[in-house]
Parts: sequence; C-alpha cells; structure tokens
Amino acid sequence: MHCNWLLRLAVAVLLLLQLPSGEARRRHRAHKVTLNRETKREDRFSLLQFEIPALRAKLRIKTKPTLLRVMATQNGKEESLVKLPLTNAYNTEYFGNINIGSNQTFKILFDTGSSNLWIPSVQCPADSCLHLQRYNNSLSSSYQANGSAFQIQYATRNNQPTILKGFLSTDTVELAGLVIRNQTFAEITSLPPNVFKKSNFDGIFGLGFKEISIDGVVPPMYNIIEQELIAQPTFSFYLNRDNNGTIDQEGGKLLLGPSDPTLYSGCMTYVPLSKIGYWQFTVARIELGDNLLCSKCDAIVDVGTSLIVAPPAVLKSINAQLGLTEADKREGVYTLPCSRVATLPKLTFNIGRRDFVLSPSDYIVRFKNVCVSGFTSLDDGSAELKDDNGNDYGNIWVLGDVFMGPFYMEFDMEYKRIGIAPKV
Repeated sequence: MHCNWLLRLAVAVLLLLQLPSGEARRRHRAHKVTLNRETKREDRFSLLQFEIPALRAKLRIKTKPTLLRVMATQNGKEESLVKLPLTNAYNTEYFGNINIGSNQTFKILFDTGSSNLWIPSVQCPADSCLHLQRYNNSLSSSYQANGSAFQIQYATRNNQPTILKGFLSTDTVELAGLVIRNQTFAEITSLPPNVFKKSNFDGIFGLGFKEISIDGVVPPMYNIIEQELIAQPTFSFYLNRDNNGTIDQEGGKLLLGPSDPTLYSGCMTYVPLSKIGYWQFTVARIELGDNLLCSKCDAIVDVGTSLIVAPPAVLKSINAQLGLTEADKREGVYTLPCSRVATLPKLTFNIGRRDFVLSPSDYIVRFKNVCVSGFTSLDDGSAELKDDNGNDYGNIWVLGDVFMGPFYMEFDMEYKRIGIAPKV
C-alpha cells in the first residue's frame, strides 16, 4: 500500500533545516502570512507533481534526462492527469468518445480484456452497421493505408462464435485531448447482423497488453506511453453505478496518467500480475457470507465484462446460497425478487492482505423493477473453456463492472500491477 505522508513530512523537515540559525534567534514574535487556497476540486492536487522535482533541486541531485520525460506531456502541457468522461448504459456498458482522422467521432467501449482498437468501416453493409458510426478513410488527410486482413472472434451467450472481419488501417486517434499519432486499428467490414444491434457503442478500445494483441498490432496505450502523452504509464477507472436501469451520461471516468487521490479513500493496495496479457492476478480469498468460495483464486479484471464470472462449480454454490435455480434463469442470467436483496450476504475479496467488500446492492444489478444476480459462468455445457493455446479458463474468475463499481482501480503497465482502493 502507498501513502504520501512520509513525503510531506520530509518536505516539512527540509524547509525547517533551510531556515538560517541567526534569523531564528532574532525572531521574537510570530509573523503571519496569508495563504490562499485553490478550491477547484479538479485542480486540488495538480501541484503535487512538482514536489519530487523541487526536492531534487533542493538537494542538488543530478537528474538523468530520461527521468524527466515522465513530467512532460503532449504539446508541452504540464497536466499530470487526463480524464475522459464515460457514459454508463444500464450498468452493463461504459463508453466514451474518441476521434479518428479528420473529426470523425465514435462511441467506444473501453476494454481491459483485449488489446486491439476496432471500429466499423464505411464499407460495412447497412444491414449490419447502419445504426453505427462508420469510419471513412477517404475523408481523413492523416490516413495511412495498411490493408492487412483482420479478424476477431467473440462468443455470444450460447457460446456460438461471433466473427468480425475487416482490414487494418493507420490514422491519428484523439481522446480527451491526447493525440496518438500513427495508431493502427481495424476497420470492420463484416459484422454479424443483430449481434451489436442493441449496443450503445460503435467499436472497442483495448487496454490489455501486447501479448494478447491480434496480429501483433501495437495497442493504443503503448503508443500513448511511447509518444510521452501522459506523465505516468498508468490508467484508472472510476465507474458510477446507477440502479435505475437508465443511461447515465455521468457514468464515471477513464483517467490516463497518475491516479486522482480525490476519488478514493485511504491508501492504494497494489498486487502484482500473475500473468501478463490480461490484467490477471491472484485473489487470496473470496467469501460469500461465511461460505469460502475459493482461496488463491486466479482472476482477470475486465471492464468490458458486465458481471462477475465465476468457475462453473462455484456458480452452483453461489446460486444455492442465494436461493436461485434454473427456473430463475432468463436470457442467460439469473433473476430474483428485488425485495430479497437486503437479506443477502456480503461478498468479500481478500486482495493484498486487505478485505474489499461488496454489499448485496453492489452485486445485484437492478433494471427498474427487475433484479439480476451479478454472477454468471463461462460454461453452459457447450464449450471446453480452453483457448487455442491450451489455456484452461475453467477455474478462473473474471471480475467485471459489478466488482469494479465500488472501487477505484489503477492499472500500472510499467510495474505490471493493479491498484485498488474504496471509492469516495
């Protein structure tokens, strides 16, 4: 866990040491200096980024030029944090706007469970993509042709493969004022009808590691870091949850760069990744009430997944404890009377020797008068739960938006770790 009180104490001591001893003796009374406080919430911690450089200067420490680059951002900006507003659609999708090329705007689902950026192409037929914003490379002066074939596969609720096809292109991508040069992405020309018909977004922006990038395309975050657009190689999510079953325009934030301590309480708890590719780590214990669901559990944090995905055997235990049966299953999820929510047990994750607790109202998703269990499973009996490389996902947890909702979560690409703290 990390706190900055030691830094503040060091600065205070250093300031006392700099006071000339003769002047201290000459002072017989206090001299009062009026201090003005900046009250804007968004600017409250903006000056903290200068504490370390100031301390280095005071101590006359020679700083290598390579260490200074994290203090610079695009176009000479001195902002240490970039915030992109997110829209929350029914507590199942979080998306924000990006621009590609010459003022072509897209609603994008940000996804820590993948590493590629894709959007519909103007070449995508109307029966599949007419309701989506489509990219037209002929309208962009910064477009660079690539043309390599691209294919990405998803699975629907019945585990039938959903294949999107297209080709690669390169252009300028802008989000929250950051301009990513020469970003390669996929233009989707073939998208199965009806699969994305009810989605509120146009494409997907992958925030995973290069190890899971299709065709070896450089993920956007790598270019953001390489082009020195942010002050620190991290990003964070702050998700708002609205149990009214609506679309909330103030659905949260994607923060690029250092974390914002005004958005979480206490200290950040960090855990190392157990495997690089997805944001995968080990949870010491997961408990539902007094029922131990697992110990030393492998888990993936995925903002692109709405619910908590549990191993099949564990889901059966959870459903039994929540009083759910197959008769309560509707369209792949389990429903229950909303009147029962207050009687359900708490869900506890022990991460980094610290308990992070979800209340029943956190893990039950409410759509107006319908309440849905926040637990599901990858298995419905029709899949082996293995990927093409032989990795078995039968015992892995996927911690989606239901898990992330109560917490502020930082994703550190340099130190390969996840930070978590309670939201404020």
